[in-house]
Amino acid sequence: MVKFERNYQRYFISPIGAAFLVLFVSFFMYQFVGGLLTLQFVGLEITKENAGYVRLFTSISQILFMLLLSIFFAKAIYNDFTNTFRIRKFNSTELLISIVGLVVIVFASQIYLYIQTYYIDILKNNYPVVKQITDVLEKLDKLVQKSYKEILVIENVLDYISVVISVALVPAFCEEFLFRGFVQSSFEKRLKIHWAIILTALIFAIFHFNPFAIIPLFVLGAYFSYIVYLTDSIFIAVILHFLNNFFSITIYAIYKTEDVLSAQPKPDVPLITLYFALFFSTLLLVFTLLILKRQISKRKNLEENTNENLPKL
Repeated sequence: MVKFERNYQRYFISPIGAAFLVLFVSFFMYQFVGGLLTLQFVGLEITKENAGYVRLFTSISQILFMLLLSIFFAKAIYNDFTNTFRIRKFNSTELLISIVGLVVIVFASQIYLYIQTYYIDILKNNYPVVKQITDVLEKLDKLVQKSYKEILVIENVLDYISVVISVALVPAFCEEFLFRGFVQSSFEKRLKIHWAIILTALIFAIFHFNPFAIIPLFVLGAYFSYIVYLTDSIFIAVILHFLNNFFSITIYAIYKTEDVLSAQPKPDVPLITLYFALFFSTLLLVFTLLILKRQISKRKNLEENTNENLPKL
């Protein structure tokens, strides 16, 4: 795995400062410039007729203000594209193990949301202050759901392909190059790896503006960050990110169920069963990560032995 240089004074700006600078510029450009671009060509209201254009301009904004912006700053500040973004081929076995971990996390996140909803309902019924706060958050959550539903208008195969490209493929590349690429690499130049992962995951979760799903998003972001750190390849995180979004889109397209979009699913099984499922999935995730680390260790040992046996010129 890449060990980044801690002597950040060799750069004209602190790597942590660079990370937050890129995040600020990216957020501003994406939300405001990208939003104005969409507003100019689409208008205020998203309809079935213009949903495709919204997806198009959203994708263009992500490519310009996340992907290309991150690459530009990596070149300008660090003059190092390959290591900053960990542009390396990945091992197929490590990818498969990582996908198993993703499935476990998605399952555990859904279980967690059931448990969270259960306790939020109890707190709302007993504490008026909690009800006032959650009412505000629920309005924000409904706005997020509404925007997703408007973008995920799928009436034919072309709509489905368009949604997959704009909601799964483009964000997978753009968000991973921004967060697991530039931001995490910048943090690693100054912070210990666990703090770099935690901070990157927290920013990733906040970036998605989904208040009730912030903990599952944090866990997902931390998993992506850890996988990138372990495997030294950003492409595994890109694939995992794509698969996570792709299957959500596909399930929504098939069943038209809002549970896929909602961060407040209503529990319909006993609470003790939910706790057991969450505990079991946590153990399974730990076991999966241990297998992944062992596989990576075996690969590195094999590569070292191969290099040692190569004839020296």
